[in-house]
Amino acid sequence: MHPTYLRAVMAQWASGVVVVTTMRDGGERHGMTASSFTSVALDPPLVSVCLATDSTTCRSVRRSGVFAVNVLGHDHEDIGRRFAASGSGSNRFDVGNWSTATTGAAVLADAVAWVDCVVAACHPAGDHTIVLGLVRDAATPRPAPPLIYHDRTYYEGIAR
Repeated sequence: MHPTYLRAVMAQWASGVVVVTTMRDGGERHGMTASSFTSVALDPPLVSVCLATDSTTCRSVRRSGVFAVNVLGHDHEDIGRRFAASGSGSNRFDVGNWSTATTGAAVLADAVAWVDCVVAACHPAGDHTIVLGLVRDAATPRPAPPLIYHDRTYYEGIAR
């Protein structure tokens, strides 16, 4: 299966948009936009994110042992795009109202939801790593339609 073709096929699966945050060496905040996030179990409370193994985010999550997942609302497209852009130009955290969760990871004050996790396990999966997080804290700061990603385009999620 050619990766470009598989990417086009998988783009037909609509998913929510999250920003995964963690800390780099020295305590600097780091984050990236992701769409591969899911609840795994309620007892114990586990979630998973899939991160490119050679990415700064994956290395930072492994080193720090913590991460948060911020579920973006329909009005967070600018944040989703900012954290999806490659490179280390301007500080990504300059947009949005960010605070610090119990683990030290950044959480978006007006996210639809967020979970704060410690790394429970990391499993290699091809060119990605499946990171299991034990949820230490969680919140639903505001009710809002989610930001959806489908066929390489952002959409406003279902209205409430």
